[in-house]
Amino acid sequence: MTTAPPQVDHVRKAIHRESDGLVDMSDVETKDPQVAEQCFVSRGLAALAARILVGCDAATAASYVIDGRGDHGIDAIAFADGTPDLYLIQAKWSDRGTAGIKAAHVRDLVDGFRKIEDQSFTRFNTRFHAMSGRVKSLIQNPKVQVTLVLAVMGDGYVHPDVQAEFDEAADHFNSHGRFVHKRVISASEFWEFVRADMSPSPVQLVLPMSRWLPWNGLPDSYFGIVSVDCLAKWYEEYGNRLFESNVRKALGLTSVNQGMIETLTQDPESFWAKNNGITILCSDAVRTRHYGSRLRNDEPLELTLSDAAVVNGAQTVQAAHRAAQENSEQVAEADVMVRVITVPADMKDLGKTITQSTNTQNHIEPRDFIALDDTQARIRDDFMLSLDLIYVYHRGEPDPPRDSGCSVVEAATALACAHPNPAIAIRTKISQDTLWEQGKGGTYPLLFGNQPPAVEIWRCVQLHRRIRDRLAAETKRLRERELAVAEYSDLLVAHMGFRLVESDELENPESDWDQVLDRVGAQVGALLKWLIVENDRELGSKSFVSKTFTDEEKCRLLAGQVLIHVRDQDEVPKLSSEFMTLRKVSKSRAKSAVSVILDANYLKSGTPLHYRPLNPREDAAISEWIQQDPRRGRASWVIDRSKPVLWEADGKRYSPTGLIMHMWSLAGWNEAPVAVQGPKCWLVPDQGSLASIAEILRRPQEELSPLDSADRITVVVGRDQIESGDVESILKVLEPLFDLPDHARKAMGILELLIEGYNDTSVELSEMEPVRAYIQGLDARFPYWLYFSNLDSSSLEMIALCFLPPFLADEAKKAEFGPRLGDFLTNRWIPALNYMAQFAGLTPGELKERSDAAIGYFGDRR
Repeated sequence: MTTAPPQVDHVRKAIHRESDGLVDMSDVETKDPQVAEQCFVSRGLAALAARILVGCDAATAASYVIDGRGDHGIDAIAFADGTPDLYLIQAKWSDRGTAGIKAAHVRDLVDGFRKIEDQSFTRFNTRFHAMSGRVKSLIQNPKVQVTLVLAVMGDGYVHPDVQAEFDEAADHFNSHGRFVHKRVISASEFWEFVRADMSPSPVQLVLPMSRWLPWNGLPDSYFGIVSVDCLAKWYEEYGNRLFESNVRKALGLTSVNQGMIETLTQDPESFWAKNNGITILCSDAVRTRHYGSRLRNDEPLELTLSDAAVVNGAQTVQAAHRAAQENSEQVAEADVMVRVITVPADMKDLGKTITQSTNTQNHIEPRDFIALDDTQARIRDDFMLSLDLIYVYHRGEPDPPRDSGCSVVEAATALACAHPNPAIAIRTKISQDTLWEQGKGGTYPLLFGNQPPAVEIWRCVQLHRRIRDRLAAETKRLRERELAVAEYSDLLVAHMGFRLVESDELENPESDWDQVLDRVGAQVGALLKWLIVENDRELGSKSFVSKTFTDEEKCRLLAGQVLIHVRDQDEVPKLSSEFMTLRKVSKSRAKSAVSVILDANYLKSGTPLHYRPLNPREDAAISEWIQQDPRRGRASWVIDRSKPVLWEADGKRYSPTGLIMHMWSLAGWNEAPVAVQGPKCWLVPDQGSLASIAEILRRPQEELSPLDSADRITVVVGRDQIESGDVESILKVLEPLFDLPDHARKAMGILELLIEGYNDTSVELSEMEPVRAYIQGLDARFPYWLYFSNLDSSSLEMIALCFLPPFLADEAKKAEFGPRLGDFLTNRWIPALNYMAQFAGLTPGELKERSDAAIGYFGDRR
């Protein structure tokens, strides 16, 4: 048996010493003691990693372990109190200290992280569920810092392939203050931690102090000025051990800490005035040196502090260390106020009280400064005089009751959502502090610069509340990824709701605002459901939801797509309890009727459109108004994705739905519904409504993708395509049938070609010269009809007849068609059938079966 290296043995013993009886092993059912031991030390290693990362005690670290069935690659989850840090730990133990890091390990860890990010919490085990609330609150924090930790009893080497896995996860997640980091804890770091933990040396600080005073009431306690480079040297020597008694360790590079570093390196003389100073507790403070002739507080003093701990000012100390690394000479020019408090051994409770008190001070927030802006006072007065409502803008004032007014925070959030630029709402979602940004490009002047009237602010607040309430109701029915989209996109959904409101509705005090609230509120469900579908369709079902809804360009794209669906009253997609099934929603279903028609180039500009009421109630309400001026019922198609309907009555462009709503309003139909499917109301002569045309055009795309479940593919060719000779658009539909051998095999015998738009003539399609020319041109590029055609349809016969003489009497057909068809099949279609059969990998038996069926098809029709 190989003997374990001493360092590995030391770590194993430390794990047993700390974690015996604390790490949950109740799910381990093996009777093999060696297997159980390996499981225990692996879990114990994960707990030890948590201690290293967040400085918690052994019991807390053990509670962070979730290893077991349903852990999804995560062995422990650790939290740093007071910071938005989340650590996802995977541990690998080796008795020989040779545990390695594989790309598969990282993929498992990233997969677990993705499930957390999607809020798929039900897929995790019960240990995870105990902390799921804390995980959820962190993962929704716009400033969350996620660290993927590989804790290995090995050298910690990271292969480039492994690094690539980390980098990919970071690329997908990182945005706007949210970052995912990598951390590897190797065997040597575990051993160093165990060694230091066993015998921690006390912190002893030498403190040169100037302009000092003794602290009356506490023996051997002082406050005075200390050079900042002294703080940097302490951190260099002791690191986070300086803060063992602090309520939190150094937070790393936060915006506040970065500001301190910039001051220290660029304007060190002002640091003393800008910083609150630090507080040090110690068991003893000895004056080891005094630089004057006698003890005077205007002469420098050197103190030696025993068992010292920085209990307030950890961020200042770490910032000093970082700044000294950048520019030590500048840091030496900065001073900081330091308090030294001696706490005797019999007064430890006093030390705890001081630590708590120094870390619970009030601070100034960016919002506080807007109280100095006279605009807010004028808005308050406008609320009171115009609306008899309350408007509060000082932090600390209680918010008024819901029906009695609002706060500046609620007003600013509503105005941000109402702004036509979705980026304003997205920035607010990232951080509410952006609402108060001043200066050029700042959000505050965009919202309040022109002092919006109280009535507009109040209406925005009311609408935001209505949208928020409807969202809360819709969200109750959602799970996992759907739920994550709803929670992260709340302000984007509100923004889209405001986009459904016309500016005169908001600004005109005489407009019926309650009707607007009802109308927009009724569409919140559609907005949310389309957003869920479009997010998955546009960005993929594995995209990080939190990153998407902090990305201004992606949100702008999604909002545009969703609003097209909702404005055109497209059928609202149904959501399933498992979001995975939504990936079966095809792209064609996600397109509006207008988009489908435009993408197919189906209608020419100028194509006439006629209004058709959808029900007797609508007909009775509007028919007399149209009869007064028949132009009101007529329009024409124009090539415009947002407003493709040109109304003859006023010569203006509208969306199909927008024009119907406008017509109802002009007709004075007060009982009109709040929504209508506009494309169903506009008819193309002899072809049906815009909605039905789009449905026909959608059909081949739905059946072609995917091919697995398709038993028939119907390709519809419109009259305008035939008369313009446009075979390219149909070829784009046909080409996926044989882009891969597997696709060609699955598509054999399922194709049907239909010609639409010639219902106004009794002439057979195969005898019409435009149709014959079109089919012959299409066949020149796609001669595979015998292979792909559905032999239960007359479609193949119509295509074949386009290659035979037209306008023959029945007797002439019998005499001519047989020989001509035989020659045509032998020389063109059968070679094409053989080629496609070979490409698809058909066996000789399968090819014979298909050939016999195809030849028999024509024999049955003679």
